[in-house]
Amino acid sequence: MTQKGTLMMESISRRNFVKGGLASAAAAALAACGGSEGSSSQSGPTKKVLRWGQSNAKLGLDMQKSTNSGSSAISESIFEAPLRWTEDNELVTCLLTEVPAFESDGLTLHCTLKDGIKFHDGTTMTANDVKYTFERMFTPATAAKSTYMYDKIVGATEMLAGTATELTGLTVEDDTHFTFVLTEPMSSFVSNLGISYAQIFPKDACEAAGENWGWGTNCIGSGKYKVASNDDTTEIVLEKFADYHDGEPALDEIQITYYDDNNTKLMAFKNGDIDWCDLSADMLEQYKNDADVKDCITQYETLGVQFVNLNLKEGQGLEDVRVRQALSLAINRQELVDTTLSGSGTVAGCWLAPQTPGHDSSVTIDYNVEKAKSLMAEAGVSNLSLTCKTRTGIYQKYMTVIQSYWKEIGVDLDVQIEDNGVWSSDWADGNLQVTALGWFPLFADADNHMYTYFYSENAAKKSSFYNNAEVDELLKQARVSQDQDERAELYKQADHIIVHEDWATIPLYWPKNAFVAKSYVKNAKVGNLIYHFFDLDVDTTDPNYPAA
Repeated sequence: MTQKGTLMMESISRRNFVKGGLASAAAAALAACGGSEGSSSQSGPTKKVLRWGQSNAKLGLDMQKSTNSGSSAISESIFEAPLRWTEDNELVTCLLTEVPAFESDGLTLHCTLKDGIKFHDGTTMTANDVKYTFERMFTPATAAKSTYMYDKIVGATEMLAGTATELTGLTVEDDTHFTFVLTEPMSSFVSNLGISYAQIFPKDACEAAGENWGWGTNCIGSGKYKVASNDDTTEIVLEKFADYHDGEPALDEIQITYYDDNNTKLMAFKNGDIDWCDLSADMLEQYKNDADVKDCITQYETLGVQFVNLNLKEGQGLEDVRVRQALSLAINRQELVDTTLSGSGTVAGCWLAPQTPGHDSSVTIDYNVEKAKSLMAEAGVSNLSLTCKTRTGIYQKYMTVIQSYWKEIGVDLDVQIEDNGVWSSDWADGNLQVTALGWFPLFADADNHMYTYFYSENAAKKSSFYNNAEVDELLKQARVSQDQDERAELYKQADHIIVHEDWATIPLYWPKNAFVAKSYVKNAKVGNLIYHFFDLDVDTTDPNYPAA
């Protein structure tokens, strides 16, 4: 799931709330990890090629139409947003000359493009391309997935409703200057300009491609790498863009191979067919003990939370808060992390991860089977039967363990496995009584993490149906506040109500994810869930580096 906001930007240099939290572990040396090709007598090829392996979401690379983190990892090397979140969780410039700050009204945002930014087809980016891109986002026929992150621009809701064809809140002054005007303050708006959903497209090329935009070689951006070939099914090859506006890229070529399953992908890594890939949590223990791979593993913290989602709609059997509290207290989170997850997480006492402003380090969720039984008795509930529809992998793994925990308090949990596509439809349609998933914000801001899931209008679309007017108001206040300390406090209050008063969801742990990389891969880091190729390089003098 992707999904994969932050501070009000009175000043670009204001990065004081989170710095370097995500990728400190990922910067660790990988020197001990070799490959199966190459030899020490080889002086090293001059061509720098990075081979990456991942699954194929089959959603294309148009991030207005996709929220998949794998698609984003590729698209962010091809297309660029006005700003960029680094792997160390800092918001920096990309297409703009500086990170803009709202005027005193909290509504007006002036932006300046860098001069002479080239698209891969040789045309020059202008402010008109920016306006076109955002208007395309709000055109109903586009069916963009993440309009809620930008729909405070004046005219956006009218465009989405089909009553307007122009985004009046985005005006173009000249080729490099444009201005956003919002309907109401939204403190995370500037941060939202740094993610893949705000990538800027060349008007002429995008219009010419039509429905084929984002597929095949209809992927023309301003990024460090351009598409050399793309069959949309098995592989995509990127080559460096020599006219990149911020200097020549380090790599000559990036070869991305799609794999149908994690086992095949890791075997390809062991065999030296790829240089870098993610390592799923359910395979971590296996490869920690693999002599060929163990020294290649890097674990890193994420901003996300793994949790059990409860459907609070009437008739689901979860309306009583005492039942929900009992289900939460019956889970031994520390044992779950230490054994089932091989230590790849930190026990969660609230929703927001430690790196996110609003996290409350003072709260915990006790493991207390006797209290859980007592709460069930108080609620007059016995022999409760619940159905959990979930997906394979880590979700199935920990829900099977939770099944045994809940059995101790008289709850029978039927764990059923669904195909990813079926599950996604059931989840969005509100058909899941109980399910498991991870919710990962794109950057360290609770708006991007809590508003997107627990604001009542959003919760109704996620098989949650949580609806608390007080929480809605806290989340709305935090969206418009320009005071970062105040925002953090509002989110802390909302988190406490959701998790410790309404017991509306069951956070389990904050995941530690992992990847594997060969010794010659340099600067391997992860921006939360999204693997970026921005700063990657390869050491062609490393004896393990394969001949290009």
